[in-house]
Amino acid sequence: MGSLGRNIVQIRAYKMMTKNDIDFRVRNLLFVDLETTGLNPDIHEIIEVGCLLVNGKNLKVISEYSAKIKPKHINTATPKAIEVSGYIPLLWENAKSEEEVLGDLVRLAPNAIVVGWKVDFDWWFLEHAFERHRISYDFDYHLIDVIPLAYAYFRKREGINGLGLRRVAAYFKIKMEEQHDALGDIKGTYRVFKKLMSIYDKKN
Repeated sequence: MGSLGRNIVQIRAYKMMTKNDIDFRVRNLLFVDLETTGLNPDIHEIIEVGCLLVNGKNLKVISEYSAKIKPKHINTATPKAIEVSGYIPLLWENAKSEEEVLGDLVRLAPNAIVVGWKVDFDWWFLEHAFERHRISYDFDYHLIDVIPLAYAYFRKREGINGLGLRRVAAYFKIKMEEQHDALGDIKGTYRVFKKLMSIYDKKN
């Protein structure tokens, strides 16, 4: 490797170290939920994104974002995914491209920590999409999954038999949108997270 190559590697390493030096408490939180055409990011596509950008210190919503993404290979979609997402070609007629939506997310939440309900699934799809379009992002490398937080709270409690989002939300009397969509679901995830944080804050 030449001196120029070594310098580029050193600069990237320095930038990564600088990003990691940011106190996690002051990072914004990007709550993300996706609708996809299936479970495999190598085959299936993201067709809807719902996001809330939240202040990491006071947990207040800064902004929200939602967008439908026009699929390029809808023929690979599974019938179950189509049913769950409510995909109808007419409703997706004016949808954005995947690349455009990914660019919106990068600009929306630099240095944020990504949060979600089973967030590894959503991040798995996002990571594949960023790589496919060669889009750089600077989200924090940590992810926050709300499910383990709910598990810790309910582990020794009666009255709930599962850790699905709607079931947990109902337990806390948190209203969910009747229609299943990415923005409605991520709003529910945010409200459950905020409720759990308030409980843990009181204990501490």
